[in-house]
Amino acid sequence: PQPPWPLPPPLCTPGCGAPPAWAARLGATGFLISKCCFPLLKAKPGKAKRVRTIFSSEQLARLEQQFARQQYLVGQERCLLASSLQLSEEQVKVWFQNRRIKWRKQSLEQQQAKLAKMGLATPQR
Repeated sequence: PQPPWPLPPPLCTPGCGAPPAWAARLGATGFLISKCCFPLLKAKPGKAKRVRTIFSSEQLARLEQQFARQQYLVGQERCLLASSLQLSEEQVKVWFQNRRIKWRKQSLEQQQAKLAKMGLATPQR
């Protein structure tokens, strides 16, 4: 969908290269900027941005299966699972952390739904 107003020209100078993909997405809001024009927006020196892990459906199925058995994996269990899925231990650790957060949120929502059915709902924070 095109915005009802004309898009402003990019703030980048022609010599600094093509704007990154995220800059094109900002075009719909009327802002088109690139990190190359604003050194303050660049990543801190020496600290590379972590690439988001894309898990395969097989990896996700195994991780979910393991999570259903136990919500905490430590030591050798995490090492074995990571190597069998061709992931790092850190990736498995973070996945389990995120999955526990998701599980707690779902549990809380289910409890609130039960209370609402019984007429005992408390206002959400």
